[in-house]
Amino acid sequence: MLPAVSTTGVGTAPWLLGPGFGAGAWVRLTGPGEAISLPRDAGPAQMAGMLKDARVFAAAVPKGGAVAGYMAYEMAAGLEGGIDFPPSPDSLPLMVMARFDRSERLGAVPFSDGLCPKVAAIPPDPPRALYEDSVARVINHILKGDIFQANISRRQFAAFKGMAEDVALPLFRRLLAGGAAPYAAFLPLEEGAVLSNSPELFLKVEGRQVTAEPIKGTRPRGDTPVADERLASELAADEKERAENIMITDLLRNDLAKVCEDHSIEEPVICAVRTLPHVHHLYSRVSGQLREGLGPMDALLAAFPCGSITGAPKHEAMRIIAQEEGEGRGPYCGTIFYIPDEGPAIFSVPIRTGVLSRQGDGCRLDVRSGGGVTILSDPSREYEETVDKAYSFRAMTT
Repeated sequence: MLPAVSTTGVGTAPWLLGPGFGAGAWVRLTGPGEAISLPRDAGPAQMAGMLKDARVFAAAVPKGGAVAGYMAYEMAAGLEGGIDFPPSPDSLPLMVMARFDRSERLGAVPFSDGLCPKVAAIPPDPPRALYEDSVARVINHILKGDIFQANISRRQFAAFKGMAEDVALPLFRRLLAGGAAPYAAFLPLEEGAVLSNSPELFLKVEGRQVTAEPIKGTRPRGDTPVADERLASELAADEKERAENIMITDLLRNDLAKVCEDHSIEEPVICAVRTLPHVHHLYSRVSGQLREGLGPMDALLAAFPCGSITGAPKHEAMRIIAQEEGEGRGPYCGTIFYIPDEGPAIFSVPIRTGVLSRQGDGCRLDVRSGGGVTILSDPSREYEETVDKAYSFRAMTT
């Protein structure tokens, strides 16, 4: 029995996971069996119980199938005390974990025909000044010595006519029209859907080997090859972006040290440039050897949530994030995970991610974008970075 959770259905539509989950191939998950979830209004004690039970649930992977699901960012309350996480505005559970009888690798992702539904309304962005003021307050926290860095985000949303189950797949198709990121994911649920086009690996666990690839540092793509190369070169040399990336890489190294063998952690990649269809990113790589008897869920809970979307020190950064954002993030910046019968367990960081939830006789799409604030940050430039990263929202609503 799993006393901390309730049993729920995940619907009949297949779940789709991008090629980063399937070692270069898309994955289609069908035949959902038992699924466990935690209501969005659960408290920290219930979250802690869910995380404990999730270890047991994840250990029983169906032959030829997989265990998959997501954890909302606010599940950190089950691991970290002393932070008052506000609830997220969506209606999805805090966590869903399901067993699927079949995990199928695909040559290409199958989509049904159909266009994106008509947008009923797109409210304007929150006033620029509000976000810039928030960045300025975070910088003040840094100057006072409270933190070294914090990653704050802002939300955009759009209302749609029609039910979530009819809107979800067309929106996901539109999200991927400009190119699928490695950790794209389509998770249809009874309450709505998670639509992700994330480029970021949180953790890969293969046997006892665990690898993390934090992303920190962003530039938009250029309009010409020359401009594009200039922007990539500027990113690679940017003092603020490199310092931010190295700081978060060290944080992840420390998190993984909780569950890895002594002296096994290495950093084979530091501040390399990764080019995506819409942006350039800096990324690093940290790897280590899990201690005997530990598995994927132990690695996840040691490092959750990923330091690249919190800041450092993590606990105080999360407290400031909750204060500045004033609402929960939901699946955004939590994790989407895939634990197959054979092959590595993969955990993504759901950035570039939309959350679709039922709202009366229609549904609403929430998309967040943010960036890391350091002592070298400029509030105006930080706002522009959120604009660059909000291409997922523009893709689904224009």
